[in-house]
Amino acid sequence: MTFTKAVKRGFENGLKFSGRARRPDYWWFFLFVFAGAFVLSLVQMALGMTGNWLVRLFQLVTFVPFLAVGWRRLQDTGRPGWYLLVPVAIVILSAIMVGSLSASMMQGGFGTMMPGEMPMGRMQGQGGLFALLAVAQFFAGIVIIWWMSRPSQRGENRFGPEPRVK
Repeated sequence: MTFTKAVKRGFENGLKFSGRARRPDYWWFFLFVFAGAFVLSLVQMALGMTGNWLVRLFQLVTFVPFLAVGWRRLQDTGRPGWYLLVPVAIVILSAIMVGSLSASMMQGGFGTMMPGEMPMGRMQGQGGLFALLAVAQFFAGIVIIWWMSRPSQRGENRFGPEPRVK
């Protein structure tokens, strides 16, 4: 599997969440997405562009195909593709909490603070939850990377026949 063939196949199967994808399919496409965003950010900086809109557009175009190839890659290892959504759910939960924290702060969540005092009001205890979510996000990411690096499940599994190397 070559880099260009993997990228081409990633876009051709960009909406396909059934079946299986081998390691080179995933990791070459991963490299394409990572390197593409990096190069585009360098181009934007060199041209003095602000807003990072070019990188965001690139990420928007590659998001669903990248999700699909990752989904199929997990299925190739015998795991359900929806496991990829666990880190996403943690990020969404964290974002909701940040919004809730901001609302608490706007409504006087700090209460009256004197030097050396702990924050008062509805914000107490949320720091521990943020730390727990950060640790969960870290370990979920490590587990996903581990699973993506595992060999294909030999033979047919519940997600389809083993993809053949061509």
